[in-house]
Amino acid sequence: MRRIGYWSALSLFSIGVAYVIVLGIGMAAAGLTEPILDPILAVMEVLTLLSALVSLILVAAVHARTAPDYKIYSLLALVFMTLMAGATISVHFVELTALRQMGSAGLAWPSIPYAIELLAWDVFLGLSLIFAAVVFRGNRLEASIRTGLLCAGSLCIAGTTGPVLGDMRFQFVAIAGYAVVLPIVSLLIAMLFRQMHRRA
Repeated sequence: MRRIGYWSALSLFSIGVAYVIVLGIGMAAAGLTEPILDPILAVMEVLTLLSALVSLILVAAVHARTAPDYKIYSLLALVFMTLMAGATISVHFVELTALRQMGSAGLAWPSIPYAIELLAWDVFLGLSLIFAAVVFRGNRLEASIRTGLLCAGSLCIAGTTGPVLGDMRFQFVAIAGYAVVLPIVSLLIAMLFRQMHRRA
């Protein structure tokens, strides 16, 4: 459990760094109002798939190390992370396969695939992170993780104002949560699992 937690947290940090770099390249090429296109979009989608899988593994490891009194919160975090992973993996698998062969790939607002994607990353991920934050109690490192998860989760949920209002500029709030804050918190979680391994 400790080894899986450490490597999944470190992997999520690495994927997050790669995603921010690719996202920056895409935004520089397309601007803030135009959709990002292939091949940059395809790379982002593959990174998103990997991120969802690794996030699910990480939350499962967190659930395994959670004290019995707080298991309900880590279980809820795991449930919402499972919903997030299932939704976003479905969207991007369809995007990377069928829709590209049909010549209609690309996430643009408003569309049903994009709405599902935002449900996954804004609502499901946000709730998962907030519930996960509750289980980190103890030393200064755990307090930092708790604060970071609450911040990332709150930013994700705040990003729902974008699709609700039809102004996707508000979606950048959620992007800050899952693409900037979450990778940093993942690195802290990796440090926590490493400390646990050394004490064992």
